Amino acid sequence: MDQDTHRAASVDCFNHVWELLEKTDRQPDEDVLMREMAHASLFHWLSREDSKLQNISVGLWQISRVYSVLGDPENARRYAQECIEVSEHGGLDPFFVGYAYEAAGRASSVAGDTERATMFRQDAEALLPKIADEKDRATLAKDLAEL
Repeated sequence: MDQDTHRAASVDCFNHVWELLEKTDRQPDEDVLMREMAHASLFHWLSREDSKLQNISVGLWQISRVYSVLGDPENARRYAQECIEVSEHGGLDPFFVGYAYEAAGRASSVAGDTERATMFRQDAEALLPKIADEKDRATLAKDLAEL
C-alpha cells in the first residue's frame, strides 16, 4: 500500500471505531467491526512513514478501550500494558502516559480487580498537574472519574 492509503486508513479506521464506541445501541456485528478496525487503525499507523510514538500510544490505548468495552479484560490489559511501555519508555507527554494508566485502570476494573484499577487511576491522577493543556487535562480527569 502507498503512504496516502495508510494515512487515510489510519485516521478513517480510528474515527469509525470512536463512533462505534460512543454508539449506545451497537449490534454484535458492529462489536466485531469495532475490534477489527481498531487493530487496522494501528496497523496503518505503524505503516506510515510519518508515524510518531504518540500515534502508536493512542492506537494501543484505543485497542485496550475497545476490549474493555467488549468485556475482554485479558486483551484490554495486554494492550494497556503495551501502551504504558510505549508511553513511558518513549518519554511521551504526561497526557499520553496518563491515558496509558487510564487504559490499565479501566481494564483492571473490567477484570474486577478494584485494587489495581485504583492504583492505575491514582498513577494517572498524579500526572494531571503535569499536563499543560487545560482541555487535555479535563478530558483525562473526566475519563478517570468514570473508573
